[in-house]
Amino acid sequence: MKQVLIALILWPCILQAQKSQKTLAPIKKVTVFKEGAQIEHQQQVNLTAGKQVLIFEKLTDFLDPTSIQLKSSMNAVILSIRTRKNYDDKSLAESQLAEMNGRKKELEKEEQKLRDEYRVLLFDEQLLMKNNDLGSQQQAVKMTELKEASTFFHSKLTEINTRKSQLQTEIEAVVRKINTIEQEISTRQSLPVINYTEIEVELDVQKAGDVEFAFSYITSEASWTPYYDMRSNGIGSDVLLEAKANVTQNTGIEWKNIQLVLSTNDPYDNTQEPKIEPWYVDYYTPAPRKQTSNRYIPEYNFDGELVHGQVSDYQTGEPLAFAKITLNNQPDQIFTSDASGRFSFIVPKGERGYTVSYLGYQPVGVTINSPYTKIQLIAEEIAMETIQNNANSGWENGQGSYMVVNTDASEQRLTSVELSEVVVVRGSRRKSKTTVKREDISKMPARSAAGVASYSNAIAEQSEKDLRMEFTINTPFTIPSDNADHKVAIAVYTMPASYEYHTVPKLDPSVYLVAQISGWEKLNLLSGESNIYFDGTFIGKSYVDVEATKDTISFSLGKDKKVVVERKRSEEMSKTRLIGSRYKYDVTWDFTIRNNGNATIPVIMKDHFPMSVNNDIKVKQGTFEGATLEETTGILTWRFSISKGEIKKYQFNYSVDYGKEQPVYLE
Repeated sequence: MKQVLIALILWPCILQAQKSQKTLAPIKKVTVFKEGAQIEHQQQVNLTAGKQVLIFEKLTDFLDPTSIQLKSSMNAVILSIRTRKNYDDKSLAESQLAEMNGRKKELEKEEQKLRDEYRVLLFDEQLLMKNNDLGSQQQAVKMTELKEASTFFHSKLTEINTRKSQLQTEIEAVVRKINTIEQEISTRQSLPVINYTEIEVELDVQKAGDVEFAFSYITSEASWTPYYDMRSNGIGSDVLLEAKANVTQNTGIEWKNIQLVLSTNDPYDNTQEPKIEPWYVDYYTPAPRKQTSNRYIPEYNFDGELVHGQVSDYQTGEPLAFAKITLNNQPDQIFTSDASGRFSFIVPKGERGYTVSYLGYQPVGVTINSPYTKIQLIAEEIAMETIQNNANSGWENGQGSYMVVNTDASEQRLTSVELSEVVVVRGSRRKSKTTVKREDISKMPARSAAGVASYSNAIAEQSEKDLRMEFTINTPFTIPSDNADHKVAIAVYTMPASYEYHTVPKLDPSVYLVAQISGWEKLNLLSGESNIYFDGTFIGKSYVDVEATKDTISFSLGKDKKVVVERKRSEEMSKTRLIGSRYKYDVTWDFTIRNNGNATIPVIMKDHFPMSVNNDIKVKQGTFEGATLEETTGILTWRFSISKGEIKKYQFNYSVDYGKEQPVYLE
């Protein structure tokens, strides 16, 4: 009796100690790093006074517990924070499948029962038809007996046929229900099962009421890379540089209408400065080993868990049925995708990856680092350049006013460019694009004669921190968890460019149009790939290297067939002579440049003198009319303008003296 009394006294205390409350905290802001992301949540919760546990549920399963930061309003004291796994979604999926399979079995039993009854009716019908002969050769059937038999047969056959029709209708209805539930089961099986992490916060609430919470953490399952679209409407036009980003996330949680910030920081890069130790020199002492920086990125173990995926065509997005999935460590275990390209399997212990293959497509190796993965296979006959060009074409991020920065050598100005029609490219590269004709670049407002400019709403606000750059996207953004590139526009810059024609006739008889862009170092750009468009046509790819020391970037815009250049050796002034034991090689090169275009153009032409690295080989540089010589390299550069229809000729010569026993390659 005494023990019961003690238990009754302690029971309210036990209930008080175990009191907990669950809540969902929406994502408000995501800062994506070059590798990883910081996710920030906010939520207001109504709490009672006293000690209790608050659980923030349905967070990404890829959060780093050591990076959690949590703040609350003044009337709540945080006592402890810990994380735990939540497999409720997996259990729910299994219970839903069990319930649907149970319904399917009941319907199958009902179908079987109806079909059994139908077979009995068929047997009854056959039995009646076999016994319809009432008389015999010895004795005739009486009229009364015939009437009774006829009435019986008519009634029984009518009853059988009526019931057969009813059964056919009932069987069709049951079959439709079975087909429907099979589709539901297939859909449920193809959906990714997401495992979540929960944050448990032990609190001491001083006063009951609403408490504000804000917390953040780091996840490794996100990244972004910069890239550019560089556009020119023609010679004499400014270059339009569109800075963009490919943002990827695979956290298992959709980022819906969040404030998106792109940061150049990398939280997984080593931040420990190197330390130098004394260097003692002795015989057979190896050189000191260079210190290396290790990057720590968390690994996630999916042993024994069910993973899902979908296989599709990279270009069209069509699902690939019956694609082959082969485990790396256990190649004898092979899985296939269904008619919709979906597949699932339980990860064996120690397995870290698998290979997806399909006839006519390039196989892809996949690392198991997510419960759901979309795999896009590339057809063997499709060139990667074509795919990338299709993926990167167009303008993104919807309608609005774009910030355009006009940069020249002396100052930086802002120009307003209104874009009412743009090309929207959202989501995976394989998905269809929603395309809307955009305003032609040539119709954009020109800068004022005085050079004064203004700007309205920018795509992103740029802020320079002590150790990083941040680009805050002004409009809310949604990025699904599909491990695909999602294109985000950052800014659009107008940059003055000078156009030149470059040619190296010794290597290529073509003449290339080149845009020279200066002032780019003021724009806080990042190194990345660039797609080049000239006069509305895709020209090719280049690379913006912001770490280069040059203050001018050159971009080739392709060949101009209207300008023709020819390099040929002068037969009259070129000869090879043998003098004693040595050869003397004299050569003169003639250049002819013709402009078949309709405007005067600046041309830069290059060639070179041979440079000897052997004292026995003597090179004598001759004349080089109209060119400048770089002494250390022997490179000759001609700079000139050529008018419409004009022909210009240049010449240079040199001689080489060398021994006849050793061959020397000369042209």
